[in-house]
Amino acid sequence: MRGNYRKFCFSAVASLTAALMMSTAPLPAAAQQCDAEEGGASKTLDPRVGAEIQKLYELMQAEQYGEALTGFNNLIANRGDSMKAYDKSTVYELRGSVKVNMENFGGALQDFQTALDANGLPANRNNQLRYFIAQLNFQMERYQTAITGLNQWIQNARTCNVEVDSNAYYLLAAAYTQISPPNFRSAVQPAEAAISGMGEPRKGYFDLLNLVYSELNNNAKRTPLLERMVNLWPDERSYWTQLSGAYSVMGQDQDAFSVLEVAYRAGLVKGENELLTLIQYYSFFDNPYRGATLLEREMNANNIKRNQKNLILLSQLWSQAREHKKSIPILREAAGQSNNGELYYRLGMVLLADEQYAASQRALESAINRGGMESKDTGDAWLLLGTARFSQAGPEDTRIWARAREAFVNAQRFSNSRRRASDWITYIDAVVTAYWDGRKLEYQQNLDACKDDIARFERDQRIRDLQNREASAEEIEQQQARLGECKALEEAGPPSRNRSSAPDEEEAESAPEEATTEDDASANEQ
Repeated sequence: MRGNYRKFCFSAVASLTAALMMSTAPLPAAAQQCDAEEGGASKTLDPRVGAEIQKLYELMQAEQYGEALTGFNNLIANRGDSMKAYDKSTVYELRGSVKVNMENFGGALQDFQTALDANGLPANRNNQLRYFIAQLNFQMERYQTAITGLNQWIQNARTCNVEVDSNAYYLLAAAYTQISPPNFRSAVQPAEAAISGMGEPRKGYFDLLNLVYSELNNNAKRTPLLERMVNLWPDERSYWTQLSGAYSVMGQDQDAFSVLEVAYRAGLVKGENELLTLIQYYSFFDNPYRGATLLEREMNANNIKRNQKNLILLSQLWSQAREHKKSIPILREAAGQSNNGELYYRLGMVLLADEQYAASQRALESAINRGGMESKDTGDAWLLLGTARFSQAGPEDTRIWARAREAFVNAQRFSNSRRRASDWITYIDAVVTAYWDGRKLEYQQNLDACKDDIARFERDQRIRDLQNREASAEEIEQQQARLGECKALEEAGPPSRNRSSAPDEEEAESAPEEATTEDDASANEQ
């Protein structure tokens, strides 16, 4: 504002100079009409007053404002009552300019108002005083008074075909935004006029109109305005992010993404929220690998916090990019920061998809032990735990089958997993039945083979008796070994899941279901 006040001063001095020169140049008809509307007949200074002003004017040119102010004070004290209207208005106009340069805005305001009230100046100079008064009221935060004065000045200027300074429109729009409550709708026209009437682009003008459009949610006008702003000031980071946001609000997500990406490549996007928005755009537009790479790089640069929320996002991006090996340790790190089992449940799912069945089992057991999950997730956790356990079983691992079945039984308690769990139980029961049927068949086959071998041994002995020959030591050893096997087989009896012939399964059936919390060593396994 200080620069504007200096301009006020020079405008007043220019008016004084014109008066001292007593210019008689003819005015256009419209200007003459405006000039005749106000002020007295005399538009020349009294010679004695003019001589005093000339001295004080030289002090103003030398920026000796203190001495000039003293001179004007003395002039008003000595001749104030005797001065005609034109002299009085001119003297107060100039003293007001001196006070502006001394940053005595309240005093300047009073002097300009006195000069106006004296009604001694031509209409154009009176109107210029109204402009100064309105600007000073704005400076002193008397916004409603400034609005009234600026509107009056603009109206008078238009009537007299005087070009309206774009700064006047800017101040008027700014004043509308400062009153309580702000009147952004009334600020639109003067803010637009300020930009259309300016010479060189002024950043403050654009910022004001951008604010007005934003407050009115007028993105249809705000978006092209921001496009101009990023072209005029390409290094202004906030303009790029605002333009991206405006595109997003209008549903132009591809444009919003492109703008943000260009700004990032130019090194203008550094805020965490803006970076995360760009990263999520990569995911939205089917480029999760690039999003994950960017997120990891910015985390390592400490531009994005390595907290649980962002670790989850990173893990999801790696999973979307089908980089499960990279996703798993990130999700495990996030799970370690959690107080409930939700993240361990997610970790278990990823590990299961990556066929890391033992690690998946541990993660899912941790999820169930920690709890705090929604009912549907708990049911799914039991279902996945049964799957992870069963996937580790060999062709005769009845104990593992039983442990998997117990997990599926627990999964049946939840409506969302009941049907799938029941299907698994039916399948496991069929596998177990087939296993024991096979065991029984194998036993009977071995028993029949023993009977055949014993009959053969008896036949061989009769042949040796007829030959009057003794069995060799090797034959005797083989017969005794085989007879021992057959005796043991007969004593054991046919296999049954209810007998001690399957100690592992009986142990599993009698043991309570439990989940072992993943320890630090197993947590590092992938």
